[in-house]
Amino acid sequence: MNYNIITYCVYLPIIAVIMIKVGWMFYTHGEVFLLHLFHQDKRIVKPINTLLLTGYYLLNLGYAIFTVSYWEHISSILAIIGSLSKHLGIIIIGLAILHYNNVLCLNYFVKSKTLKQ
Repeated sequence: MNYNIITYCVYLPIIAVIMIKVGWMFYTHGEVFLLHLFHQDKRIVKPINTLLLTGYYLLNLGYAIFTVSYWEHISSILAIIGSLSKHLGIIIIGLAILHYNNVLCLNYFVKSKTLKQ
């Protein structure tokens, strides 16, 4: 039995749900943060928020495809659980790191911009 196909059939829907749900959450709640950073200027916040969401989806889609293409051979049910845990854990930790980096970079960018004025 090919356990890799089973793993892909479990992994891809899970990663799709995580990607869409978290991306939409970042998009809706991030707009409030961006409005605060850019002093309620909606005409600049909307495009920045859309660009961040687009980049987020592209990065996650690329990672999901990359992960599937280099997946190790799976030979048991126990290996399926371990492999799914590892790959899902890596992407969730990666998303958290990217999210905090975006927040720090945007915060630094806006503060340095206001200091120059």
